[in-house]
Amino acid sequence: MEKEGTSGKIFDFKSLSDFSNWKDYETFMLGVDSEMEHDLRKSLQYRKRLREDLLSHPEIREKIRPKPNETAKWKSLLMWAEKELFGGNVCAVDGSLSRYTMASGTRCRIGIVATSYRNKRVEKVLYVSEREFAEPSSTPYEHFNKLLESRRVSSMLLRALMLHGERQLALQRPEEWKFVHGELMPYELRTGLGVYRALDECLDLGRRLIETKKVIGVIEDTTRIDLLNAGDILERGEFMEVSNLKTEFEVYLYGNEEKGITGAHFNRADEKKFKSFIDSFAENIRVGIFRVGYKPYLIQAHKDTFDEAAALVMTDATNQTMRGFPLLIDYADTICHGLFSEGGFQKQIMHKIAKISPEMLGFETVARMMRRR
Repeated sequence: MEKEGTSGKIFDFKSLSDFSNWKDYETFMLGVDSEMEHDLRKSLQYRKRLREDLLSHPEIREKIRPKPNETAKWKSLLMWAEKELFGGNVCAVDGSLSRYTMASGTRCRIGIVATSYRNKRVEKVLYVSEREFAEPSSTPYEHFNKLLESRRVSSMLLRALMLHGERQLALQRPEEWKFVHGELMPYELRTGLGVYRALDECLDLGRRLIETKKVIGVIEDTTRIDLLNAGDILERGEFMEVSNLKTEFEVYLYGNEEKGITGAHFNRADEKKFKSFIDSFAENIRVGIFRVGYKPYLIQAHKDTFDEAAALVMTDATNQTMRGFPLLIDYADTICHGLFSEGGFQKQIMHKIAKISPEMLGFETVARMMRRR
């Protein structure tokens, strides 16, 4: 795909990889400040024009809330949200995944933490070894060949286990309301995970998340730049509904030819299951955008409790006025990464290898960790 740059040139891989267009270091450093400033200025100008264009559309403006005639009701809802939060009736869940890639198979530790402002805290941990996926094997050759096969999907499998664990823990918590970091049903929980046959388990989890009506997904990072662009028109303290999960999941299932999105590669039975899930549950979840700080973020919540969910999330986000993201989720994240440090996990494994077989330590150590800088 070709793109036109700010200089009017057409950029594609061939032109960008052409070494005649590269500069020597000194020439680059002499002009980089002005080039970078020009680039950023043009980009910000486009954003300003986009914001003005979006604001000129009445149908978009109409979605922004709270509306002037809802001010009193919204203030009352925010007061309720503050009592729920600091009364310990809301929990947040987050997870951490630590990996150590070895010749004998990746080792992984998954940790999840749930906490509330009453400091009711729960931690769960799972240790996963790729060796276990390769057993039983009749010979060492068969064992290592199985390891090669398992590594094709292990990264997604491990993330799916962490995300599933987070949402399981949220459902088990006694608090009425639960925040989860990310989408209610992230991509990893929608794929079925190939040979691991996880679709039934994940769809059942999705059904339970939706039926509770009080599990809220708060999305920090998204590839949906169109939604973030729409959120740029929000003032601080505003939110709006923009979509529902049925619309988004249908694009995932069937693709979108205009946008160049291909559909999911399900077998016929799994496609039928996923379509049934969409028809039965997905339309009940609304996708919205809120803004409290500098940036807008996305929220997913049940249609029957969307306003309450927005009030809870936005009230907690006011505790971080610059970041504008719920503090309770960041609190769970801080605890999680403090307890489950990836560096500590890697050192623990290296210590065990050195203890069991010192002569194998160098072979099993990741090569990048042996660089001298």
